[in-house]
Amino acid sequence: MSENTNDSKTRVISNEDYFAEVQRILAEGKEVRIRIKGNSMRPFIKNGDTVLLRAHQGEPLVLGCNILAKDNNKFVFHRYVGKKNGQYILAGDGNLVLREYVRATDIIAIAYMHYPLGKDKGFNIDRPWARLRGLGWYHIRLIRRILTKLKLINSPSN
Repeated sequence: MSENTNDSKTRVISNEDYFAEVQRILAEGKEVRIRIKGNSMRPFIKNGDTVLLRAHQGEPLVLGCNILAKDNNKFVFHRYVGKKNGQYILAGDGNLVLREYVRATDIIAIAYMHYPLGKDKGFNIDRPWARLRGLGWYHIRLIRRILTKLKLINSPSN
């Protein structure tokens, strides 16, 4: 009998258990590839895509990098967009308003590769252009909010 008889079945585990295992693997000095759930990082990283993480060792973060952090007992994968009062400001690319404020000790990992769902190849997201593009998208949030409101007002369903 094969040892892998259940490998093709989907297993559901709690976020707490999942991220405990992610942190354990990172602590061993290994990289971890995780699947992104949700749309908070759209348009650059979409639901179902995966990213490759390396442990954050306390090194200075580069503005615009994508990080995994713990915010109020929830795990978030968002972009580092600034620092205020000693806290790191994180924002999802798809969020028009929300931001998280985390301490350095809350930062778990930095993503450096992105693998879009259904694509064979990944690409490096820890490069200046990828970070700059994400920061630019963040800094036009007000314009994006206005355009979203205008679309709602001018949509045929209203």
